[in-house]
Amino acid sequence: MDIFLINLARSHDRLSHMQEVFDAQGLAFERIDAVDAATLSEDFVRNIVVPPVSKYARNLTPSEVACYLSHKKIWELALSRGLEYAAIFEDDIHLAPDAGKLLSAASEWLPDGADLIKLETLAMPTHVSRSGDALMETTHRLKRLLSSHYGAAGYIVSRRAMERLCAASDPLPLPVDDVIFGAHYRVFGGLGAYQIDPAICVQDQYLEGPGTEQLGIASVIYDRHASPPLTHEGKGPVRRALAGLANKTNRRRRKTRIALLQALGRAEQKTIPFARD
Repeated sequence: MDIFLINLARSHDRLSHMQEVFDAQGLAFERIDAVDAATLSEDFVRNIVVPPVSKYARNLTPSEVACYLSHKKIWELALSRGLEYAAIFEDDIHLAPDAGKLLSAASEWLPDGADLIKLETLAMPTHVSRSGDALMETTHRLKRLLSSHYGAAGYIVSRRAMERLCAASDPLPLPVDDVIFGAHYRVFGGLGAYQIDPAICVQDQYLEGPGTEQLGIASVIYDRHASPPLTHEGKGPVRRALAGLANKTNRRRRKTRIALLQALGRAEQKTIPFARD
């Protein structure tokens, strides 16, 4: 499994931390130079994003644009190399003790048709299948991911998913984690999405529990509040109404399916824990 790490050239402390994290797991990674929001002009940001269609939507910040382009850089690189899968990480994460075991032998447990495998938890409620395959005699199980679970600090992505993500990224429609793991967006619905439970990855800011200590290394690759969004002219009421109707229909279908699976005992809503021990 090829592992890629997104890291800003000026974030030497984060790179040093991540080198220690991956070395401890016996894993090698390729550093990818992150796009720096400080280098993006207002005109560039304004021209590369989709003006919000819904009246409830907002514009992307320069930090969100830079983060998105950093992930997109890896998708394009992996596709150019003919990779079937890539593991992608941001530079402010912790890994579970057995993460190395799973990542180094991912080809042994990845199911046919798997396109998105969420390795991290964002400590938010999500819906997953109640049962799942045990992974390599560990406590981790691979479950179907049935609803949104945001964050893009640690995931495995297939070639098919990278092709679809690239196709959906010109121009940029939403923050990158919304596009990858947002069930409301069209990419997620057409792919085989999975969640490792408990998670083997967590961002520093979401590390919780007794005996845990955050390192204070929140990533500067992506910060929703780092810079204000740029403004665009809004779309007309007809466009907003059509988009709203389509989203409402998709949400209703998804909720109905999840409710049915829960009634059958085949799905559950839970907050995915991080496997610290």
